[in-house]
Amino acid sequence: MTYVHRILLVISLFISVATTAQSNVFQAQSPVQQILNTIALPEHTTLRQSYLVESPFASHYTFVQLVDGKVVNNHGVTVHMKKNGTHVVQSFLSYAPLSNTHYQGDHLIPYNGELQAAHRIEVLDERHPIIQWVREDGHVLFEKDIQKYIKRDTSIFVKVFMVNPINSSGKPYGGDFIDADDQTNSTLDSQLVWKEVLAKFDNDSFFLESEFLYFEDVSLPVDTFYYATKDSLMYTRDIDAFEYLNVYYHINTLGEYVNRLGYDDLTDTLVVDVHAFNNLDNSSYTPSSHLLQFGEGGIDDAEDGEVVVHEFTHSLSELASPDNTVGIEREAMEEGSCDYFAKAYSRSINDNTPDKVFSWDGNETWSGIPLNTNRVYPQDLKRSKDGDRDMWSSALMCAHDFIGREAMDSLLLEHFYYQGPNTTMAQMAQVILDIDSMDFDGRYYSPLKQCFVDAGFVQRGANVKTIHGQEEIYVLDQLGFARGYAELKVVTPKDALFTLYTASGQKLLSVINNTLSLSPTDFNTGLYLVTVEIDGEFYSLKIIR
Repeated sequence: MTYVHRILLVISLFISVATTAQSNVFQAQSPVQQILNTIALPEHTTLRQSYLVESPFASHYTFVQLVDGKVVNNHGVTVHMKKNGTHVVQSFLSYAPLSNTHYQGDHLIPYNGELQAAHRIEVLDERHPIIQWVREDGHVLFEKDIQKYIKRDTSIFVKVFMVNPINSSGKPYGGDFIDADDQTNSTLDSQLVWKEVLAKFDNDSFFLESEFLYFEDVSLPVDTFYYATKDSLMYTRDIDAFEYLNVYYHINTLGEYVNRLGYDDLTDTLVVDVHAFNNLDNSSYTPSSHLLQFGEGGIDDAEDGEVVVHEFTHSLSELASPDNTVGIEREAMEEGSCDYFAKAYSRSINDNTPDKVFSWDGNETWSGIPLNTNRVYPQDLKRSKDGDRDMWSSALMCAHDFIGREAMDSLLLEHFYYQGPNTTMAQMAQVILDIDSMDFDGRYYSPLKQCFVDAGFVQRGANVKTIHGQEEIYVLDQLGFARGYAELKVVTPKDALFTLYTASGQKLLSVINNTLSLSPTDFNTGLYLVTVEIDGEFYSLKIIR
């Protein structure tokens, strides 16, 4: 297998039916282990299960890659055991060789084409805490943010913003609608709305605690412990207690909604600090401690329900596929998915600010995030996390407008389980299309594809189009082939070597021609990989049956 082919294979999404046991020993193994046995592992590699989480459609197993007993950071395999009896395998294995220089360290980091040993070090800077993987000689091989930034049982009644004063009023920022250093006025007070929410009651006191969150004082400024002695709570925005009510209501409302969609495994109890970062203008989710913190620089982040939901969505994403937010496009999609979820929630209440996320918070110290970009992938990429997040969120919102909030939110939540390090927008758009085909019977295929075509994630016309020089390779009738009623054709501009593989890597055929024709009656349900070699160059195509 050539290097180019190997890389293409590693990033592919594999779908196949369960493997049949071949011996008594094999039958004694778990179905997941049987699947793992079919994967051709790199030299000296073993796999160790690190995570298991459930969704409405599958059990999702994560395995980390170990080489000579050391963890290879952000590399491994995920196995999705679907409830219809099929399974999906995603491989993020590293095939890089071990470094000839014997550095000491507990982790292996792919660096300059090889695996180098390093130690993990936390740099707990208050403004920008990071994790570094440092080689024995002090060279930093890799680092990442500890936090994820947006730029960063009884009923009680609370008064909150729905979801912020700009959104609820439909007015532009200015006049009475300004922060004014946390001062309030009758205009801003008029945007507060009474809402009912569950809380806890004990010894004549009400506590803002639920299955979704509780409050702690994690960082400066210092907060006192909050509880109430009555069941109807109202504070204006100039009172610090207001942020408790606003955050509590919106997280509980979203948590209940996510549970109702069937994703209750993603709503673990969060620790929340509503006055954090020593008055800096940041909000963050910290995966290691399942912690949300809201800063107070500029406009208090906890006053804007869209900021609250954005940060809450980071926790959903992390619990679905932990510790793999690596790569510029992957980071941009992480932010864009959270932006989308925040605006989808906001638009379920009103449509006053449909094209901007953080319409209240994004005024004093920054300008918020647009949701109506017309930039096209990949030529318009800015190659930065915050510069490209709107490209992803705008495409998701396009689909939302066609198929509705619950359908798009469900697709987004399910796709969280399939996220991987260094994945691209084109790859994850195809994953969403695959999820629609596998789990939603393809009911949203046309509007999803149209939005992804408009964004440049998916090519128009043929299901797959790869540029070869000035010519094209087409895959025709892939949807008909997937549904079993049409022959699939791969057409090349000149004779090419076609090789067809199963999801587990078994070669089924190899032929030289300018057209490869496949009949759906000859294949079991699942995903197949076709490699196309033209003039020594390799292309990889995913074919779903």
